[in-house]
Amino acid sequence: MAANGFIAVQGGVSALDYLTGRSTALEAECLAKTQAGDPLPKTTYLMLLTQTVTDSTTDMTSLVGIEAAGTGYARQPIPWAAASSSTRTSTTSDLVQFGPFSDPTGLAAPVTGAALVTRMTSSAGQPTGLCLMAWNLATPITTSQNQALQLAPGSLQMTLAVS
Repeated sequence: MAANGFIAVQGGVSALDYLTGRSTALEAECLAKTQAGDPLPKTTYLMLLTQTVTDSTTDMTSLVGIEAAGTGYARQPIPWAAASSSTRTSTTSDLVQFGPFSDPTGLAAPVTGAALVTRMTSSAGQPTGLCLMAWNLATPITTSQNQALQLAPGSLQMTLAVS
């Protein structure tokens, strides 16, 4: 999966707040998840998108409207490798699988990107969580009935540029 990505505004704000010792929206999100009984409050999830995301101000309200849909689709927890101190880069550490999709057309629309979010579910009326980062695919992916979409380890990466 060749993809280019960018950090979402909320992800950037959370990173800066963390570095400056401030309380962060991400910290508040983890607390809310813990209080709701989530056993892994720092887990992040990958949601598949059906439209290209062109603006880093993207938030959960706008993403829920373009999230992939189909029987067998669900956001997946995404495992990250420890960041390299030399490159300040972290990549996905394990295989991540969406599906298989049982609808006759697979997913309703081609997948054009993905977003790293803090909640496993949302609804269009009440999107919850934070969007931390988004990626757009070089080529859209279409799916068929009974097909699964898999991301190999290392398919996605995040790099913190320091100048």
